[in-house]
Amino acid sequence: MAKNPLDALLDVSPEGMTRAQRRSAKKLLQDEIKRLTNLTNADMMGGAGYPIDQQVRSLLKACNEEMVHGAKVPFANIWDVFSGFVKREPGPVVDVLRMKPEKDHAFSAMDFFHFVTEEGLQEQTLPRLRDLPEGVVHNFTAIGDLKEVAFEQEGSDPVVMSGIAMVRYGDHLHWIVLGGPVMDLAATTAKRRAEMVANEAQIRAANPRASETQIQETLNPTAVAMPGADDVWLSFTMGLFNLKTAKHEIRIIARDWGVTISVFSDQFETRFADAYDSNPQVKRLVDKSMAQLEASSLYFDLAETAFSLPAYFATKVSLVTEREVKTALSDDNPKAKYALKAPLDMRILTRRVSTLDFSYAGEKFDHAYTPPRFRVEVDGFWRRLAPESNGRDAEGNLVRGRTWVRGHARWKDKPPKVGVVHIKTPIRQALERAEARAEKTGGDVSIRY
Repeated sequence: MAKNPLDALLDVSPEGMTRAQRRSAKKLLQDEIKRLTNLTNADMMGGAGYPIDQQVRSLLKACNEEMVHGAKVPFANIWDVFSGFVKREPGPVVDVLRMKPEKDHAFSAMDFFHFVTEEGLQEQTLPRLRDLPEGVVHNFTAIGDLKEVAFEQEGSDPVVMSGIAMVRYGDHLHWIVLGGPVMDLAATTAKRRAEMVANEAQIRAANPRASETQIQETLNPTAVAMPGADDVWLSFTMGLFNLKTAKHEIRIIARDWGVTISVFSDQFETRFADAYDSNPQVKRLVDKSMAQLEASSLYFDLAETAFSLPAYFATKVSLVTEREVKTALSDDNPKAKYALKAPLDMRILTRRVSTLDFSYAGEKFDHAYTPPRFRVEVDGFWRRLAPESNGRDAEGNLVRGRTWVRGHARWKDKPPKVGVVHIKTPIRQALERAEARAEKTGGDVSIRY
């Protein structure tokens, strides 16, 4: 195969280039930058425009920015889950990531959560997930008022869900749920900034090469609101779920602080196990992460409930309608015009959204239910390898970029959760309780890290 002209020039040292070769290299590099810009913009603008597909693209952008800056494993704290949603596009200068093919869905949260505990639907959940076409990202968006349905457990703030994205590879399901707590975001922001200012000296000492702008951004985080809800904190949970064993192998929860994202992962326990007993900072990081995951069990209950969405759509297939939604690539602006120079399969002007959009015919309801509560894998964990390296899963099958290590994960070995999740609709009662708590505590109803 003939070598790319830019590849050929990059094989020559600058000192060995003629003036003509330097001009040619500069032109080819400029063309490559334009190609990569068009390619990444096409991905960013090619979604249906719902919060869940935009959140996935926000993570894609963050990963690509790290790859451009030389990271072999971009956004390392989420990569082992997020890698399932993207594919690598090789390039002569730098590789970039592209979205996998997507299928979009929209549903009535009121109707889905009313019927989610039906025995037939729960029985179909895992079989339907195993039948998902491999390598296709399925986005599901709750339409209507985001706060029409809220979830509660004793001792936690009410939580709402915006959507879930999932993609299957073999026996594994990679998933991302977008949702967050209903709370006073201004109070949460003020509290966090006070904590950061109190630790300013440590932050500066730990980041000696950071610019003053970067330091100030770190010292002044902002609890970001969920699109369409100014009193819901933009948060997301992620995970890797084994469809064969019905166990979670990776769990992650993250909160958006504007410039930064706080990430808590149960992978920290295995990644830093060797330093846990000897390094106080590592011990604090792992303990804090695991405590946050335990305190956020409601989010994982909600994710497991949302696993039933493919079964829900299959059950009501005769009522599904197809809607066409224009993407940002159909806009009449220069950015979209240039993005349409990307490969043909990325020039997506409209998306078809499979929709179950009808009002629940019954009375407004409050009811409690017990989620599936799948178990967490404690007899092994994933160890990351170089992206191009091969490893083995728990069954001995070949996998790329990671390998399964057998061993007991002590932090994960917790008693299974008991109790029920309460669904409240409308959300008025939950908001009243949150407001009362805010008044009692001077406006601070945030989750404490």
